[in-house]
Amino acid sequence: MFEFLKGKIVSIKPDKLIILVGSIGFGVKVPLKTFQFVRNEQEIQIYTSVVIKEETIEIYGFLELYEKELFDELIKISGIGPITAMSIISTYDRDNLENIIEKDDVKSLSRVPGIGKKTAQRILLELKGVLPSLKYELDRRYEDILSALVNLGYKKTDARGVLEKVYSKEKDEASIIKECLNLLAGKNAEL
Repeated sequence: MFEFLKGKIVSIKPDKLIILVGSIGFGVKVPLKTFQFVRNEQEIQIYTSVVIKEETIEIYGFLELYEKELFDELIKISGIGPITAMSIISTYDRDNLENIIEKDDVKSLSRVPGIGKKTAQRILLELKGVLPSLKYELDRRYEDILSALVNLGYKKTDARGVLEKVYSKEKDEASIIKECLNLLAGKNAEL
């Protein structure tokens, strides 16, 4: 719905900002760690995710694009709502969370309030290989190559899976795409 908001912060609470955009003040729920990076009257661009419930519309905001992507993936998981997703993002920084996901560290993820062992296991299973931006946030080439593969008709999850295997900043785009296409062709031949 809204990919980002750009405006002036007019009110700050630990978990919420009010951002003036034009003549409209948007209430945006943010991770607790955001509080330390913002100040009143600051011009800001914040990535947003809109959650529509039966009686409310809530806007969640993130300073980093990868946090928004992570939030969007987390709330797709059965039993994980916006509050739990915000708790995860508030508890762990990017590097720690990437390590937790790579190592399937159920114990560390279970330390987040509201997450038990089974929920942590489900989250780790669902997030494995789904968030390339955790590794390649500033790498526009990665996103362009992924987009090219999807435009060629491959499912995004399949394209991302093979791209994760072959991607390297040292390789040129043509080589990466060729390797991905070979892997995707082989995968489709198996079906």
